[in-house]
Parts: sequence; C-alpha cells; structure tokens
Amino acid sequence: MDIKLFQQKLNDICDIAEENGKQLSQQQIREHFDESDLSTSQLVKILQYLRLKGITIEGADEAAADAASATDSASKKGTGTEELPCTRAALTAQEQDYLTEYMESLSPEGLDPDDLTALFQAFASGDTTAESALTQFYMAVAAQMAAELNCEEIYLADLIQEANLALLAALKEAEPQEKNDEWVRGRIRSGILHAIEEQTQQKFRDDYLVSKVENLESAVKELTDDDDTTKFTIDELAVILDMNVDEIRDVLRLTGDDQ
Repeated sequence: MDIKLFQQKLNDICDIAEENGKQLSQQQIREHFDESDLSTSQLVKILQYLRLKGITIEGADEAAADAASATDSASKKGTGTEELPCTRAALTAQEQDYLTEYMESLSPEGLDPDDLTALFQAFASGDTTAESALTQFYMAVAAQMAAELNCEEIYLADLIQEANLALLAALKEAEPQEKNDEWVRGRIRSGILHAIEEQTQQKFRDDYLVSKVENLESAVKELTDDDDTTKFTIDELAVILDMNVDEIRDVLRLTGDDQ
C-alpha cells in the first residue's frame, strides 16, 4: 500500500475518532482499512498508534447470525424424504450387535393393520393394556427407524433413547384423540430428526469453539512479547483477529485467561 495513502487513511480515521469523542468502533476501523490488505502486525501498529492518540476501541456489534443455523433445514418435516442435517453412517458391527440384542429384549408381537386399528381404538377409550401393547410394538419400530437414520454425530443407543422419548410423548398427547399408525410413526421420526439436528448443531458449536480456542491461543502468543509486556484489550484483539468480542470472552473463559 502506498505510504502516502496509508498516512492519509490514518489521519482520516483519527479525525473520525475526534468527531466521535476519541472513540472508534471495530466496524469503523475494518471498513476504513478494508481495501488496504493490512497484515496482523500492521493492525497492531495502527492500534498502538491510536492508543498514543488517546483513542479507544468500542465493543463490537452483535454477530448478525449464528453459523450453526446453517443446519436449520427441512429436518423437522417428518416425511422421510428430507435431507438430514448430519453425516449418514452405516451401523458398525458393535452397533449392529447392540441393535440385535435390544430388539430381542423387546420381543414385540407382530401386528397386522387390523390388530393395530383395534389397539388404537381401545387406547382411545383409555385401555391401559392397549397402551402397553402399542408401546411395546412401537419401541421396536422406533429402534429400527433410528438405525435407518443412523448418523456419525450421535450414538445409536442415544438415538434409540430419543426415539422412545418421542414415542412416549406422542402417546400422551391429547390430540388427536384417535391416533393411528401413520401419525405415531411420523411423531417418532420427527423426534429422531430433532435429536439429530440438536446433536449436529452442538457438535458444530463444539468443533467451532475448539478451533477458536486454538486460533486465539496461537494469535495471543504471536501478539505478546516473551516478557509479556504487550497487552491488548478484548476490543483491540477483536479488531486484530476479526472476531466478535463476546466470542473472544467465551474462548478466554475456557482457557482461564479471562482475568
């Protein structure tokens, strides 16, 4: 970058700060030097210069959107045709053994459509025996459905548990009063997909935060002298590292460096 142009930009940003009561926002600094292609070390020097001029950096604006929301898709439709917000995975040998043992423990009775219709009718009238029979039958359905939707992001055993919770919740719902096979299967599937979505988003957040911790630790070491004399405020680090202030605080809390 041409030195004269850089000096002019530096003078201009100082004038802007004077008009704002010797304060600048991160956004103002980024936008002002956006096309300057500055390195990290150059940004550090700019901040040091602004300090000497008595100029402070205000906190960053809230992030416009959470990257994890990228997984918010058609996963709750419950139609069986939606794209799953996860990485599909075949059952491992261990998972297959678990599923086989689990299904054997249930020993569900085979029910034809007429049997199911009769059970649902009895259940609607408050028959607890019918409820027990339906629960036993659909626990096997839920386990098989969980296996078919198996993903890397969540253990099969946990997915089966979530499927069972969705089943039990569905049978307790007041509406519709007269439930049927299609409705129950849809509720189970929706519960499974919701669990997959939540776990996928959590994994995304965890991986993203781990990456941020590693990047921040590396950057702080790079920006700090060996004798630890060069210190930057969180707001200044946000400008240098192009990170949100709250994000940096969260990372520092994890590393124990938030004092």
